[in-house]
Amino acid sequence: MLFSDLIDYLKNEKTFNIILNCSTDLHEIRDVELLDGTQTGYATDIVYFGYPDVLSPDMQPSQCILVRGENYLFPYSCTDRATVQAKELFAVFNAAKQFLQTHEQVSLYEELVRKGHSSHSLDEVINSASIKLGYSLVFCDKKFRILSYSTSIPVTDKLWKKNIERGYCTYDFIKNVMSLEAVQGASASIEAVEVSCPESPYRKCSSKVFLNGVQVGFVLMIENNIPFTAEHLAAMSDVSRAISSVVGHYHPELFQYTSADQQLLEALLIGTPADILADSISHLRVSDAMYALCIQPKTFLKENKLKQQLYPVIRHIFPEAYMTVHDNALVLLVPDQSSVIFVDTQKIMLKTMAEYHLDVGISLVFSKMDEFYRAYQQARTVLEWNHRIPDNLKKEISWDQRYPMEHQIHRYSEIEFYEMMNKIKEPEKLADYIHPALYRLNKYDQRTGNELYHTLEVYLQCFHNNKETANILCIHRNSLAYRMEKIIEIGKADLNDPMTEFLLRMSFKLVEYLKIRDLDLP
Repeated sequence: MLFSDLIDYLKNEKTFNIILNCSTDLHEIRDVELLDGTQTGYATDIVYFGYPDVLSPDMQPSQCILVRGENYLFPYSCTDRATVQAKELFAVFNAAKQFLQTHEQVSLYEELVRKGHSSHSLDEVINSASIKLGYSLVFCDKKFRILSYSTSIPVTDKLWKKNIERGYCTYDFIKNVMSLEAVQGASASIEAVEVSCPESPYRKCSSKVFLNGVQVGFVLMIENNIPFTAEHLAAMSDVSRAISSVVGHYHPELFQYTSADQQLLEALLIGTPADILADSISHLRVSDAMYALCIQPKTFLKENKLKQQLYPVIRHIFPEAYMTVHDNALVLLVPDQSSVIFVDTQKIMLKTMAEYHLDVGISLVFSKMDEFYRAYQQARTVLEWNHRIPDNLKKEISWDQRYPMEHQIHRYSEIEFYEMMNKIKEPEKLADYIHPALYRLNKYDQRTGNELYHTLEVYLQCFHNNKETANILCIHRNSLAYRMEKIIEIGKADLNDPMTEFLLRMSFKLVEYLKIRDLDLP
């Protein structure tokens, strides 16, 4: 109910001597309350009744009906205000209270819209609707990205739990849903339809969501141990309309249209086969040496913030790249290999990533667009390993030797060995394959305080380059020569033998991996 409706009833049907001073009808009316001088704040959906002199000049209610008089200064910040004679104040209050009570049966749509207007939160609306209906709800856009889901009644369906964890549905999942007869035969309206599938034990119904006459998504209700009824299906239309209202007022950014290139990347990132998208891919500028980059801020940012704050910054570094947002990260397709490996580009990347506190994963090089999805997964996996390795351990292993730790730019080639070792069913047995030279050197270092183990590691990383090895270790080349003699003497390994060198390199990586997995070394 609006303020003007209440005044019309009190003035014309109850014939009170009431004067309307101003009315904007900005707020729905939920209740009425008497001003007693103890209020410390005012709700926008309550009409307050009383004398003006109890109001503070610093704070007034949005909606009020006050006693009029010559000596009263009325509040100037009220959006809706009327005045009555003092002798009619309580009679008007009682009439308004009774009128609201007889009209307080509010539809689900109105209740959800009120919740949206008061909270500006799509999640609040979804949770309120979920509680009212008694079932879990999921709201998706037309591309099956998860925009909101109920937490008051959590989603227990395994398929949709996975979708929620990802934040989107895969191409295969979408393909199966779109093949359902109920989906194909659904009308272009908000009428709910059952969309259950044999892969899940739970029945489901869906209602389309429209904005300005165009379908922008759908809301899904998932059954639990209590079956749906016809009333539940009918109520889904109210939920759909309420979502449309709240999104249109407060979250239009959820449906801002992306470019054709961004839509193409998004389709590839959910697993759409490249051959299906061949026509769109043909318009891209590609090369035989491309990279996928995954860039993620250290603190969570919503999609619109990622685009607003980081798009221009990253575009400055990679002007020729194709870019989109996926799974809370910026994803880049860089079609020119030189822009990633070029020294000047790397310097700009290091500075930018430090300034904006970003982590970056870089894939292996690839040459065909049907390899882009795999390359993205490589870049994303780099970030996962970066989060998995404790900071104190990063100082011990070679993870931070390429770049300082605070810059966190890493390539898949740096963790590919770890990924391969993750396939081993009994990783604790990997210690058996560490070259005995490493055990001998480590034991000698512990007894004497030397650094022969680390010296050999750096020497191999520098490809036997004495000058570079000495510079990294900050020692004289004569000292390095002495250390190398001791390494050969104690380790009893032929560093000129290619197979021995391979086994030593692998052994250092095995030690790193076992430390990351927190597995004991002999």
